[in-house]
Parts: sequence; C-alpha cells; structure tokens
Amino acid sequence: MTDSTASAKSWHEKYFEEFLPGIMNQLLLPELSTLTACFEIAITDVDTPAWRLAIEDGRLVYVGHEGEAPVCRYALDIDTLRKVVAAKETPQEAFFDLRIALEGDMEMGLKLSTVLEPFFARYAFEG
Repeated sequence: MTDSTASAKSWHEKYFEEFLPGIMNQLLLPELSTLTACFEIAITDVDTPAWRLAIEDGRLVYVGHEGEAPVCRYALDIDTLRKVVAAKETPQEAFFDLRIALEGDMEMGLKLSTVLEPFFARYAFEG
C-alpha cells in the first residue's frame, strides 16, 4: 500500500473534516438564525468515533470528536448518512423507516432533523 493510498480519506471523513469546516461560522440558513445546539452523529458500521457538531445562532462552530456534551445523538449506517447529506432522502424519512436511531433529548433531535432538511438541500454533498 502506498502512502497516498494509506492516507486517502473516505467520503465521510471528507464531509466532516473538509466540507463542513468550509462553511463554519456562516449563517447556514436565515430560518436557522436562532438555533443553538450540540449533537452527535454516530456511524454504526464504520470504525470511527462519533462526530460532534455544535451550532450557535444558526452558525456551525464546531465539528470534531470532542467538545461540548451533545443534547442528542443520531446513530445511522453509512449508506443512510450518504443519502441524507446528498439530499436524496430527508432525515425524517430515514428516522421513520427506523434507519436512524435517536438518543437523548427526543424533542430537540426531532426539531433538528426537521430544520436541517433545508440545510442538506442547500449544502448537498455528493463526495
């Protein structure tokens, strides 16, 4: 295996480590200007720590594996994540099809999944 092959990032690493940081500190959507929350996304079939995301006043301010304690956690497989971030499926569809498990503050988790749908549509990532 060459160094370039060993260091090649998977599409989900590119999403969390390159794409999302590229839109940090911008107002994600006007209708999200009052949203403040920290949540986790755990990919169930990939050996990687859960990703923590923090949003303050509608701006993404943190993406990583540590940081503020999340109010809720979404657990989903890599295929479901790919469809959601590419805006090919809404988080609500995947949740009601039982492909996303929600832990923690259920009310906030459901609210986040609803308000993030337009985010995924605007910032679709094909990887």
